Amino acid sequence: MPRIRIFTTKNSLKWVKNVELLSIEPCNFEFTIYDSLAHLKEIFLEKIQQVDGILFSGQIPYFYIQQHFTDIPIPMLHFDVTQEDFYRTLSEYIYKHKDFQMKRCLVDFLYEENNYLGIHEWTTKDDAPYIFTTSIQAYADADVYEKMRDFHVEMWRQNKVDVSITRLGNLHELLEPYGIKPLSVVPSERSMIMIIETLLKEIQLIQLIENQVVIAHLEMAINRENVGDLEYRQMSLHKAILDFSKNNQMSFIIHRNVFYYEIITNYSDFKLITNEMQSCQLASFLTQELQFPIHIGWGIGNSIQEAQLNADKASQIGAASETQSYILSKEETLIGPLGDKDWIKVDTQYDLEIEKLSVKLNTSPLQIQKIIAVMDKLQSNMVASEDLSIHLGITPRAANRILKKLEENGAATVTTQLQKKLRGRPKKVYEIHFDDL
Repeated sequence: MPRIRIFTTKNSLKWVKNVELLSIEPCNFEFTIYDSLAHLKEIFLEKIQQVDGILFSGQIPYFYIQQHFTDIPIPMLHFDVTQEDFYRTLSEYIYKHKDFQMKRCLVDFLYEENNYLGIHEWTTKDDAPYIFTTSIQAYADADVYEKMRDFHVEMWRQNKVDVSITRLGNLHELLEPYGIKPLSVVPSERSMIMIIETLLKEIQLIQLIENQVVIAHLEMAINRENVGDLEYRQMSLHKAILDFSKNNQMSFIIHRNVFYYEIITNYSDFKLITNEMQSCQLASFLTQELQFPIHIGWGIGNSIQEAQLNADKASQIGAASETQSYILSKEETLIGPLGDKDWIKVDTQYDLEIEKLSVKLNTSPLQIQKIIAVMDKLQSNMVASEDLSIHLGITPRAANRILKKLEENGAATVTTQLQKKLRGRPKKVYEIHFDDL
């Protein structure tokens, strides 16, 4: 059953609690009352532990939290009043107060982003109500409650309004000392159901992603003529995988082949192992435990077959004589080597122009895509062999061969740059110009 944390003020809690009576999918609702936006900021991270979704009673706390916390991994929405909710409340008030004039009304939740709830479609410029702000961005201000209170008070002091209509539950207390009793508009049950159902869909989507299959292809660098060495490496790698699984309390499905191992896990554990696709704990562990390099390829796909194919492709990327880890996503984006500050992202999707370039240069499309990714990383088309070596995880000699081949095929020209040190030969740099071919 999904656990949803709802942040609300004390004054809004009464209508917020109606979520427990709604005809929706069973949920476990937990309520947290905050006294101020500063208080909300203080308790927020602690209160969202072990919950699947977050709701706010209104837009102000929602935008405030968005402003102060980034990359929140949990779906987060807020209750809001719809155009139907607004006009239902307004109609009831007008029915009871025949002398009501729209132009002597202040509505503090109309702004450009919600199209002013359609108010300008039926009112003239002279008959339109007063509003607090033209943009929703003003609601992210830590002092917005006080500013809104002051605005209401000033409009009443100038005798410009007879009615204050608000979306804020705690504005009643703020205006009470001034003798102002605002008319509150709260979300209807229908509006609340729509928001909760949207949140539940986002939770379900994340759970599907978290549970999708991820495969790691672990390729051993071996001498196939030395059977004894092969058996030793197989046993050593298998033991290391089991030790890693046990140490991290993760359950792997391990498939053994003569020259490689496959690890089948879920996306949630994959994110932990790769630190959100930034580094690889498994690669670090195997580097410490084994005396020989392992090329690790992580594959993500919409099916086991696609994940296996991507994992196999990713494992073939590492050309260095050390343990490295690469990822090939289902969007065919290559990421790696993980853990290296100079890692790159390579778009490996089919590209007709890349294919044509590949034929002209007699170079694989992937090689060209990797070189383009390095240039994007450097933000320059001036590339030295050291740059390719560092970013692609290959030897300087291999990098030199790649650049020399580009030069021979007319895709690069050689220049030199003087070293910063006084001694030493000038640095050979290649200016790559794929666009000119």
